Amino acid sequence: MSVQHKRRFAEVLFLFIFLILLEAQPLWAETLPLPREGEPWLYAQDLSFQPDDELNLRCLGQSYPEIQGLERRSDGLWLVLVGGLRVLYAGERVGRDYYDVDVRTSMAQPYVCEPERPETPAGYAPGRRRSYDLLHALYGHNAASVARSLQHVRALGQNWTFAPKAAEAFRRAAMVLEGKVAVHPELRPWLKSSGTFSWRRIAGQTVLSAHSFGIAFDIGVGRGATYWRWSALTRHPLQQTFSPDIVLAFEDEGFIWGGKWHEFDLMHFEYRPELICKAKRRHSQQTPRPASVPQARW
Repeated sequence: MSVQHKRRFAEVLFLFIFLILLEAQPLWAETLPLPREGEPWLYAQDLSFQPDDELNLRCLGQSYPEIQGLERRSDGLWLVLVGGLRVLYAGERVGRDYYDVDVRTSMAQPYVCEPERPETPAGYAPGRRRSYDLLHALYGHNAASVARSLQHVRALGQNWTFAPKAAEAFRRAAMVLEGKVAVHPELRPWLKSSGTFSWRRIAGQTVLSAHSFGIAFDIGVGRGATYWRWSALTRHPLQQTFSPDIVLAFEDEGFIWGGKWHEFDLMHFEYRPELICKAKRRHSQQTPRPASVPQARW
């Protein structure tokens, strides 16, 4: 190869590397404060933000203290976590699975808490589309890293395994349910576990199950709680009749229920406190409360 060809090859290689680095780095970045409880919303006139973003970001900050800030960059809005890790809050994602979305999209469909049992038209499944970048950042990037932080919980006469915050929330819900079971022993068979942590993909999909992160559990299978792929029904009677005492106890501690999805998963509860926070705050904004009634902690 002649000197001229070598020079030309080096120039092309340099340009190729430069373009790769340029694509990997934002053209510009601006650090923004994450709205905290009691602080004003500063971005009402900012076109980078949508109407739901104030509530989304407040609930994310409340649910996950690991989220320390917000960064606006040329390639979107990013959550900044402890240690400097960044997770896409809102921006374009190319080549990702339909169920693997940015955080804003993962919170877009409104979850509805008890006592309401919403209609579940096709496509309605709040929380079923997840930000896997956020889940990995919070709980671990592989089975081993998730497993290292798991906690074992003895509750409701059984052993359960969860990520630490889900474990704390589950313990509180289980204490409430022990009281319910003492009065209504017919509830106990519905609380029999069919699984917690399991690093695996969702059946028929390429994305991981929430069980992979230690934030989900299944109950009630022996009482008929089933899954849409196993049923010929498009709407299952248990979506209306599953015990409200059970669903309410878990929702009050940050767990969503798969019975409120069109593609129902009647056995499935999943720790998504940001969605419960958003649901409860929306409800409190829409429903006037007497001054004597204490505000929900969400």
